[in-house]
Amino acid sequence: MKGEARMEKDFRFLPLGLPARLVVSGCLFALGAALELLFPRTFLMGVAVSMLGWLPLMLERATNKPKDQGLEEWRLVSMAEIDRLDDSLAQTRKLRRSMGAPGRAALVVLLVVLLFIVLAAGGASGRLDLVYVALNATIFLVPAVFFGTVKVHLPVDIALKMPCFRAVLSETPPAGVAIAPYIRFDKDDKGLDVPEDLRLLFELKRPPEDLVGVQVQAAINNGPNGPVPYLYAVVLTRGKDGPAHGAAARLRLKGYEVEAGGDKEYGTVVIRQKTSGGGYHTTPDDCTELASLCYRFLGSLAGA
Repeated sequence: MKGEARMEKDFRFLPLGLPARLVVSGCLFALGAALELLFPRTFLMGVAVSMLGWLPLMLERATNKPKDQGLEEWRLVSMAEIDRLDDSLAQTRKLRRSMGAPGRAALVVLLVVLLFIVLAAGGASGRLDLVYVALNATIFLVPAVFFGTVKVHLPVDIALKMPCFRAVLSETPPAGVAIAPYIRFDKDDKGLDVPEDLRLLFELKRPPEDLVGVQVQAAINNGPNGPVPYLYAVVLTRGKDGPAHGAAARLRLKGYEVEAGGDKEYGTVVIRQKTSGGGYHTTPDDCTELASLCYRFLGSLAGA
């Protein structure tokens, strides 16, 4: 019973099981074909009845897009988890390319060309039986060719950001600096984790008393050719009166904006690429440069 209920949800119309759907469609196809034969003057009416046989066989589009619950849980993960996420994104891109291959379009074109040839040949030779067979065969094949399409979901935001973080992680951190990766998870309707965002925290093994770390995160900007990633860093401190916050606020970096903020409990200093002159987009080279700046800043604190 549960399997039948799930199967019913796979179809767009009518609360029927698969055997009943096949029977209804078969009857409509047969009725339409009979009307075409018995009443040639109302040939198109028979074609319309045959097309009604498509309705019970119309499937919902299949997709792997999770039904997220709107939760936001940042969780410390291992580098292996980041690798698995990156591999999953790569496999999804590959699958999307394969699903978007011209195979289906080529098949449609081939069927149309064959139908046209048969109809033309049948009309020219007076072989109306060929026209009848070709037209009805095409009607019967429509569900197999067009129904049951698959849409492969790619989480666009995290896919756009991943190359930025890969560029950052390609650089070996200096001695005394550790990288803590975090992923933001949602849950799907089955309670499984759905990764939605990621960020990195650079930590000094022996930090000043007010330093939490340097958090590297990304946003998505609207570029002239579509969405693009924008990587930036945030120095996190306990309050705004400690040495780490003061040192970060005094930074003067060519090509970067340094914006101090926060409150008595938590201080922040944002280090971001200037957005003038096309700076709304951070390339992998920009990302490695930002990581190097963060490492040098942490190195200056460690040596202070």
